[in-house]
Amino acid sequence: MAEGSSAALYAQQLGSFLTLVVIQSVAMLLFKVCQVNGQYTFSPASSVALTELCKLGMAATLHQRERASSGRPYFEALSPKIVLHYLGLALLYTLNNTLSFWVLAVADPGTMSLGKSVAPYLCALLLRLSGQAMSGLQWVCIVIQCCAIAIVQYDVCKGGGVLPAKAYYLLALAVSITAVTSVWNQLIIKGFSVPVNLQNMILYTFGSLIAVVLYVQSCFDKKHPETKGFLEGYTPLAIALVIFQAFHGIAVAFVYKYADAIVKNFANSSVMAILVVVSATFFQLSTNVHSWLGVVIVLTTTYCYMNIALKIAAPPPPAETERLLEAGEAKEETRSVGDESEMAGKPLKAAG
Repeated sequence: MAEGSSAALYAQQLGSFLTLVVIQSVAMLLFKVCQVNGQYTFSPASSVALTELCKLGMAATLHQRERASSGRPYFEALSPKIVLHYLGLALLYTLNNTLSFWVLAVADPGTMSLGKSVAPYLCALLLRLSGQAMSGLQWVCIVIQCCAIAIVQYDVCKGGGVLPAKAYYLLALAVSITAVTSVWNQLIIKGFSVPVNLQNMILYTFGSLIAVVLYVQSCFDKKHPETKGFLEGYTPLAIALVIFQAFHGIAVAFVYKYADAIVKNFANSSVMAILVVVSATFFQLSTNVHSWLGVVIVLTTTYCYMNIALKIAAPPPPAETERLLEAGEAKEETRSVGDESEMAGKPLKAAG
């Protein structure tokens, strides 16, 4: 029974992982192909706002269908504490979404995905600090992956990175925010008994409000008087970008529910398998043997993590280990006392 439950959980983890990989691959490519001469035909601020509104609509629809079938209260187990958590998350997510536009203006999609692949290591550290244990093989996969990313990003001829310093500063900020929000969101989803779609509704309500306010503020920014209208310049590709970004948000929530923040960030590495090839072919990404070897190592460690390490039970945290040891000792003492009582109650047989 336990084996069947473990197999079902792994199937959910793998399914949510693969779904996220597909959606994120398409979304990342749309970010780049939506540019015309290095510029977007629409306002990035309005795109972020529309994406948040689209996510809110999807989450509300899913939550309404779930409540209608179960008959449970609409705002089940909701509290001010979880609302405040999501307000903080919404602020960071909005900043990170805006950063994506800035990063892709100076970097290609494959490089951005490679840079964000460092996030699993940061997530692992944060999760370890929060009390989540991991097996040794999981740590090995994460460390090897980070080394592989460094190989891909280091240009031997230049003695430095393959991109301008500005791109790495933006990537570092984006990766840090990604790690913090990933772990924070996972802890909220798994730490509260609030339905995941209701949690998404709260997050996207704040996200929509913040994004709309930022767009309105940009309209009055004298440094950028050419700000486009809210719906101006949206081609079919730009509309597709909004839709896939919305699907991406929903898919991430289910990865947090069935897996964890590390699996979510390993999905970024798998996306690279598609994006590096496409970037080298269509976006003039300069590659070399080091780059491709790094790509192979990243993909190999991702496979190892998802198909081997994830199935290995992590050691319990120290507090849990101590509790189990105490329980085992108590059980042994009880068994010893029982054996002694049983022996005392038996009459001795006469010899001969």
